[in-house]
Formats: sequence, C-alpha cells, structure tokens
Amino acid sequence: MSGALFAEQLRAHRASAGLTQAELAGRAGISERAVSDIERGLRRHVYAVTARSLADALGLGPADAAVFEAAARPARSTSVTSTGPVWGTDWRNLRRTSMLGRETEFDQVLDALTDESTRLLTITGTGGVGKSRLAAEVCWRIESDEPGRVVWVPLAGLLQSELLLATVATALGVGAAAGEELPAVLARVLDQRRTLLVLDTFERLLGAAPALGVLLDRATHLRILVTSRAPLRVRGEREQPLDALPEPVAAELFRERVRSARPGLNLEDGDAARLVTDICRPLAGVPLALELAASRVRHMPLHLLSFELERPLEVLTDGERDLPERQRTMRSTISWSHDLLGAGDQAVFRRLAAFAGGWTLNAAEQVCAADRVIAAISRLCEHGLVEPDPATTPARWRLLDPIREYAAEQLAASPEADAVARRHAEFYAELAATAAPLLLGSRQGEIRRSLRDEVANLRAALGSATQARADPEVALRAVGALWMFWRLEGAFEEGRIWIQRALDLPEADDSPSRANALWGAAWLSYQRGDVPAATAYGEELLKRSTAPEAALDCRNALTILGHVAIAQRRFADALPLLEEALELARASNASWHVATSLLNLGTVLLRQGAPRRAVEVLEEAVAGHDAAGDRHFAAHSLIELGYAFLIWGKVEEAAARFAAATRTFLDLEERWGAAEAVAAFAVLASVSGHAQTAAVLSGASEAAYAEMSTRVMVPDAELGAPFMAHARAVLGETEWRLGVQGGRGLSVEEAAQLALRTLGPPSAT
Repeated sequence: MSGALFAEQLRAHRASAGLTQAELAGRAGISERAVSDIERGLRRHVYAVTARSLADALGLGPADAAVFEAAARPARSTSVTSTGPVWGTDWRNLRRTSMLGRETEFDQVLDALTDESTRLLTITGTGGVGKSRLAAEVCWRIESDEPGRVVWVPLAGLLQSELLLATVATALGVGAAAGEELPAVLARVLDQRRTLLVLDTFERLLGAAPALGVLLDRATHLRILVTSRAPLRVRGEREQPLDALPEPVAAELFRERVRSARPGLNLEDGDAARLVTDICRPLAGVPLALELAASRVRHMPLHLLSFELERPLEVLTDGERDLPERQRTMRSTISWSHDLLGAGDQAVFRRLAAFAGGWTLNAAEQVCAADRVIAAISRLCEHGLVEPDPATTPARWRLLDPIREYAAEQLAASPEADAVARRHAEFYAELAATAAPLLLGSRQGEIRRSLRDEVANLRAALGSATQARADPEVALRAVGALWMFWRLEGAFEEGRIWIQRALDLPEADDSPSRANALWGAAWLSYQRGDVPAATAYGEELLKRSTAPEAALDCRNALTILGHVAIAQRRFADALPLLEEALELARASNASWHVATSLLNLGTVLLRQGAPRRAVEVLEEAVAGHDAAGDRHFAAHSLIELGYAFLIWGKVEEAAARFAAATRTFLDLEERWGAAEAVAAFAVLASVSGHAQTAAVLSGASEAAYAEMSTRVMVPDAELGAPFMAHARAVLGETEWRLGVQGGRGLSVEEAAQLALRTLGPPSAT
C-alpha cells in the first residue's frame, strides 16, 4: 500500500488512543521524529518491525493490527516468478552472468521509468544484443527499492496475439467473471498495485500492441516495460534502442566468458590479446555472438578459432545484405556454430525448435526421434547452442530465443517440419492426459508444479493442434485433460479460450475426446459465473452421453446442470440431478466421482435447509477425498462441512473444519480456495461476535474474488448473509465500511493467517 495510507491510519489510531506523538514514540521505542515523519508521509518505507511496534503501542486488536501492518508494506503484486498460479522462467536467472558495458543504457531506462511522463518504454534491438538481460537488471534495481512491484511475463513461446491479455491475467492470477471485460479487470488490478509490467520478447505479438494502450488509458499508475526487436508503434511509446557493445567492452565480455569456459587460459600476452581482438572484430559487439564464440575455446585454440570464425562470417554476411548488419552477424555466428555440427546433431538441433520454454530429456527423445539424444544435446551445449538449466529437477535445457528462431528456420526448410510439430503436440497431449488423473490424488501438488514448468510447451502444442488443418483429436484430448489444471490454477480465462478453439475445429464434433472438453468448458464457464454458457455445454454433454459406456459422461453432465440449478436457486430441481449423478458414479465404481458427487449432494442439502443430513453426506465426501489423496477437494468438502456445522449451531466444529481447509489451501498455494476459506471465516467471525474481524475478512475475500475470474454464486453468499448482516448492524455502517476497506488491502494469504490466529482452534496456528 502507499505511505500516505499508512500515515492516515497511524494518525487515526493515535488520535483514537489519545496519545501524542511523543507518547506513542516512547511506547513504541522509536523517536518522536520518526512518528512525525511517518504521519507526514515522508517515509517511503516503514519497516515491518516498526509497524508491529506501533501496532502494539497503540493496543490494536488482531484485525486492526493486520490491516495496519499490511498498510506499511509495498503494494502487493504477483510475478510470474513467484509461487502460486503463475508460470514461467524466473527473470532473476538472467542475472547469473555479469552485464558489461550497459551502464549508460541502464541509467537511461531507469530514469525513463521514474519519469511520470513515461508510461510505455520499449527496449529495441536485434536478437542476442541483450534486451532481456538489461530489462532484468533494471527490474532487480526496482525490486530492491520497491519489492513486489515487478510483474514479468515471458512471451517467447506465445504466438497468438489474442491470448496476450489472458496470459497476463494468468501470470497475475486474475481474470474476468462473466459480464466483465478482461482489460477492465487487469487495469484495475495493475493500477491498484502500481505495477511495472514487463513483457519480454514481444516481437511476435505486435498485433496485440493496441491492447496495451487500452490498459494504460485505464490504469493511470501502470508502467509497461517491453523488450522487442521492433517498436510497438502505439501512442505514448518511448523507445530505448540497444546497440552493439563497443570493441573494448566486447573484448572484455569475450575474455570473461572464455575464462569461465577454460580457466587458466592466458589471454593477456601479446599474441593472445591480438587474437582476442581479431576474434571479436567480426562479431560486431553482439553479446550472444561473443558468448557462442567463447564456448568454442573449450576445444579449439584461439588461433584456430580466429581463422575458422572469420572466413564463414565473410561468406555468410555477403549473402544477407537485406538484413541489418548486427542481425547478419548474429545469424552468421549461429550458422557458423551450426555448420560445425555433424548431420545427426544438426537434425536434433532443428527439431529442438519445436520446444518453447525448454524441455526434459524424455520430451527431447520423443519429439526428436533420434538415437542418443542426450549425447547430441551435450555436444550442442559445448557449441553454445543449447543452454542447460542447473536449477531444475528433472534436468531441463533450452534454446535462447535468437538461436531457437534460427533452428525454427532450419526446421521449416526441412521436409520433416509437420512431423516434428505433430510429435510435439502429441507428446504434450499425452503428458496432459497422464497428469490429469494425478491432479486428483496425493501427488497433485507435484503434478501442478511439473505442469507449470511446461506451460510454454503446452501453449505451443495447443497452438499447432488448434490450427484448421490439425487433427482435432489431439487438441480435444489435450484441453480435456488440462481443464482441471486451469481450474486449480485459477486460469479460467486462458482455459476457456483454448477449449473453445478446440471445440470449434472442423470435425471436432465426432471426436471421442469432445465429452471431456465439454465438461471442462462447462466448469470453467460456471466458475466465471457464466451460467448460460455452462448450461449450454452441460446440455450438449448430456445429449452425447446416452450410451451405457458413457455413464460417467452422463454423471458429469448431470453434475453441471445440478450446479446450474443451485446457482439459479432451483434447489428442488438440483436434488434429483445430483442424486442421479451419485448413483451413476457408484455404479461405475469411480471413487473420486463418488466423493465429489457426495460433496455436490451435501451442497444442495445444506441450501435446502437440511444441515444435519448435509453433515452426514459431507463427512462421507471428506473421507472419500482423503482416501483418494485429493487434498484440494477434501478442503472444499471441509468448507461445506464447516458451513453445515455452523448452521446447525456447532460453532467449534465449524471452526475446526474451516481451519483445516485453510491450512490445506495455503499449503497448496491455492488463492481461489484460500479466498473461499477467508469468506467462510468471515461468517464464523460474525457468529462468534468478532464483528470487526468479520468486516476485515469480508473485504479481503471480496478483493481476492474480484481479482480472479470467478465469482461467488448467490446461493453460496446467502448461506452466511444473515450472520454477516447481524455483525454489520452491531458494528455500525461506518465502522463496517472502514473494516472492509482495510481488509481489501490484505493479501488473501495474510487474511487467512489472520483468520487462523483469531478464530481457528489452537492447532490451527
């Protein structure tokens, strides 16, 4: 939050406590000058220990203290490099090597981003010149001063311009519910967080550039930093061209990389220094070209490297006069490294272009379809064409973007391009299909993390599988397997787009995988509050599920239509639908479906006013999910069970269930479930006489739901409405609104911890 808000809260609480600045400073153990500076907004940052000392000195209760301490922290933000429903390579990994010769550009970019008139800054330059590296250094400086401000979204694997905003939404863990516009939701969230949004490798998505103008118009505090080979050409854009390194800096960079590749090699005597100059001259100061050349020193003397490097560059550069000089140099250096490979390694190299965001050995072996792929990858690493990622388990490798682009050109020019793309799409469709049932068992956390690592490849596979000439079965099998992952991650918007693309493919109507895709489309629509779309998908699924072997598909359709009836408060219609769904699940001996059907049945019984029967059914649902190892749905069942106990009048039983569910959602890093738990605790606080806490938790859950592409259905909200209304009346309208406003400043994780401390049983803390 802003320093101004913390200052306002400090003044208000001090006045309420009847303390002077000097008295408060004495109690808190800080100087009177510090209190004065904070209240006047002169302190940009207030340390957490200082905020805690002030809260203790003011005698704040748990809810007020949580809001007060949260106001001292920087505006919360989600980065694609953080935990939770966000995906991608950590931009901090780009800083593993030093950045030389960019001090002037670094200062220029940093100054531009601190200039209020700069809203959109694009770092432009040829491939391999260091755009992403410079952006990462700038982000590191900004994060050091304002933690949580940077949201970095890697775009190298994305080719569909229409998915840009959905990709940003997924990175943030937000989205639009039915009836909302995604740009409006993104603008609201980004503006509140005073975000620096970094869009890395934008050149393939230039058609989506106008969408950034819309975001900037709606979010006045938003700044966007873009790396791209070409400017975006939108209103208000400021361009920062990045040129090649000057010769002395280029030589120093080359020497540094050579020392890493071959420690102890003398580069300082006369002959060696001359050779370094000769090697660097044709590389034209392009950092990636210099690094590729340096990698060859492991197996090649300097004089031979100089001889081998200069001749191919002369030949290749002469043939590419239509390209800018630096780009000719980069391509020539990659071509030189490529031409040193044997035919088998060249084949593996071009086939690796199918991967986006890296690959595992198993994936490379399946897609490249070659002998001894690991040996080929090792040789490609030695040539500097492939980069290993030492921080991942299992091991992963990747192609830097300019190298991948060159490999993709080689693949496109070969007769095997379609076959490689098909193998890639089929591999990741099978990976998704294998992962889908595991998402519902004891390994769901591990499987979700592994799928996050593959998001770029999954997008690339879906991109090729949803082309008009593609096999619809591959696309439908993939989206039918991935929808639960998207649901668990809160990526409702992106999932909806991919599923619809697959469903719209020619000949998709006859695919046996269409049923699972319809099930996913229905659920993602329902979670977004789009009841008409959920109904349409559910009805189509029901029509397709008349055969005896389609019993589970029929069960899934009835489940969707039952939930639609609940959302429309047609409980009498919902009950027989969900009872029949349970019967079909039991007849199919499908234990997970049985447990989930019990959860659904308990949900409608509770809303029909039968809490005791709901408790019996929901306890069976919890046991079923526990037996399956499905912590996610066990926690959701516990939330419903807690509500049933609460309405029955068993407050302590309810608190225990809410607390257990909250701990699970926090452990799973699941913001959607955590928001549901916080909302439940708000109702519990109302029942327990903690009206102030109820207001704060209510505000926190509202803010969390507003950021995600989901919404609370009316019947769900109605469960706790009478209790919340009573607490609101007890607290008074003004105090209630202040509490809600304060709660909106808490992250859902902070609100969940507050709930556990103040309302959970002793074991919950």
